[in-house]
Amino acid sequence: MTARNAAKLLAAFGLALVVLASASWVAALLGLWQLGVAASLWRRPAPAAAAWAVVGAGLALLYGLTLVLAGELGFGLLCLAFGAGAGFVGTQLSLAAHPRTRPLPAPLSVRTNLAVAADEAMKWYWHATGLVSPPPEPALWIESLRKAAERNRASGVLSDPSLAHPPPPALEKHTLRRFEGIGLPSAEELRFESEFEPRDPEVRERYLGVAANRTARALLWRHRSSPRPVLIVIHGYGMGRPGLDARAFDVPRLHQSLGLDIALVTLPLHGARAAGRRSGAGFLDAHPLATNAAFEQAIWELRRLCGWLRAQGAPAVGVHGMSLGGYTAALFSSLERGLACAVPLVPAVSLPAVLGASRSPDESRRRESVGLTDALLSDAWASHDPLRHRPLVAPEGRLILAGLSDRICMPDQVEALWEHWDRPSIHWFPGSHLAPFGRRALRERLDVHLRATLLAPEQRLSRFRGLLQAAG
Repeated sequence: MTARNAAKLLAAFGLALVVLASASWVAALLGLWQLGVAASLWRRPAPAAAAWAVVGAGLALLYGLTLVLAGELGFGLLCLAFGAGAGFVGTQLSLAAHPRTRPLPAPLSVRTNLAVAADEAMKWYWHATGLVSPPPEPALWIESLRKAAERNRASGVLSDPSLAHPPPPALEKHTLRRFEGIGLPSAEELRFESEFEPRDPEVRERYLGVAANRTARALLWRHRSSPRPVLIVIHGYGMGRPGLDARAFDVPRLHQSLGLDIALVTLPLHGARAAGRRSGAGFLDAHPLATNAAFEQAIWELRRLCGWLRAQGAPAVGVHGMSLGGYTAALFSSLERGLACAVPLVPAVSLPAVLGASRSPDESRRRESVGLTDALLSDAWASHDPLRHRPLVAPEGRLILAGLSDRICMPDQVEALWEHWDRPSIHWFPGSHLAPFGRRALRERLDVHLRATLLAPEQRLSRFRGLLQAAG
């Protein structure tokens, strides 16, 4: 669907809602919303237009449903029809905006459009919050980015980014507290002082000023009988609430059914470590060099945690991350030796691409006018770019899980990681970033991989114990 065709259809739906204004002023506002999106598309196509169309359509659907439940059947059905039409235009506009590297089954189906709509709604939230609280002007920190890129070049980080990640000290001082979550197995909360200091002097003082972020946290689900293989689980951007994260990763099944020990970490600046009310604030949307610090701190803490788990007797350790956590998992598995498996789920791969996906043409031109290019960002962010690191996990231990309908971490990004990782096993599910349709097959594929890699040493040990008992 072209932008012009989408603009015509959205204008038609918007006018239809405005015509209903005599019956409801809410319908007029919803119509004006879609007319505004149509005018923007007609004047100059913008990546965020699909998200605004989808959210406006969602509001129209909600309003129509309210009317139907209130007995206004005819008016309510009209609002539902116009809302559904506008939503379909928005999702198809989103699908047309990015080239498909893989065939998308049933792109016109209700399931596919719902999956795309979920992602676009999240992108709208990010875009809207950016309008309310815009990030600092690029001109304010362009010089510090140039200095960071030059430091990376002079220190050899551009050619060997592992140099930016010195081995951390062993984890010795820590606290363990009982954690009880509703509907979750009993767990322990591990806390320890991070002891991390940012490399980039431009953000060091301010970054270390977030007191809550200086304490690393992880929830541990461990079997009491004996140490089991451990799966380190890393949540996505804006998450970091342990109870919700545990359900998102299906921790009870991984722990009880598969028999794994689980270590669910909280990323820097997330959850209880956040700088303010919003989890993740400052990780990706503040000074770009703070992003360096956040990823480098995440790796620093993950390596300390991994060493501690091994010292506790874990026979094998693997890593599994979602979205931003998938990016972090790919990075961690390129720096920590001896991991049994690495499983990124809907991973971010190119941060400039993800963050620029909803950027307006005007904003892009403003950034380029001061010299802020993706190439400069790539050099300044070289320390944590998964495509600059080589994976240390054995090829058979690598598995990528990706959504064909993903509108946040696009399939072409996943393809880039897949190629860089020498084409390991990959599972494509029909859902999107936030709507994992095909979850059952996804879960089954993950289980097969974990049994064949992370649990393999335990299975061999169990067979050996069985032979000893039989011989004794």
